[in-house]
Amino acid sequence: MVFKKYPIFLNLENKNILIVGGGNACLEKLYGLEFTGAKLHVISIDFSDDVQIFLNKYPSISAEKREVREEDLNHRDIIFLATSDSETNQSFRKMAKEKGIWVNSVDDPKNCDFYSSSSVSIGPVQFAISTDGKFAGVSSTLRKLFEEILPENDHELMETLFEMRRNLKEILPDQKERRLALKEIIENLNSKYFHKS
Repeated sequence: MVFKKYPIFLNLENKNILIVGGGNACLEKLYGLEFTGAKLHVISIDFSDDVQIFLNKYPSISAEKREVREEDLNHRDIIFLATSDSETNQSFRKMAKEKGIWVNSVDDPKNCDFYSSSSVSIGPVQFAISTDGKFAGVSSTLRKLFEEILPENDHELMETLFEMRRNLKEILPDQKERRLALKEIIENLNSKYFHKS
């Protein structure tokens, strides 16, 4: 029997996250974690120019140029093994498993406790695309497609809709009244723009 994955959005504020590796995979993870409020620590024997530029932009990210050690896994909430060395990934995933820490081994699905996803944000709305770690290129292509369909200027509209809904809850605290008001708005829109003569 094949089990499906359960999609979640994690609150990583103040969580202690380790990234092992300093290449393109590391950079991808850094971009994904950029605005999460997580405490990031990167360890690698070398950093690519792009990773170094990113790290220079965020001096709060702890970065060390050396080999990773077992004690580096201690007190971590999540670990990303972003190396191209599958033996390192397997070895450190085993150690992390023994410590009860969740691990994502980049491009190595069999050594993952969870998979990262490509995500699209439209104001306060965020949705994710995943291929269970099997075909990252497809996720990335779909993300770009959605970003084209939902242009940047729609973000402001989405924020406005959310603000209107929040205000409506204050103006009409009764749920039945609120439902009727929203129904009336939808019917007016439907009548004006979608009604077929």
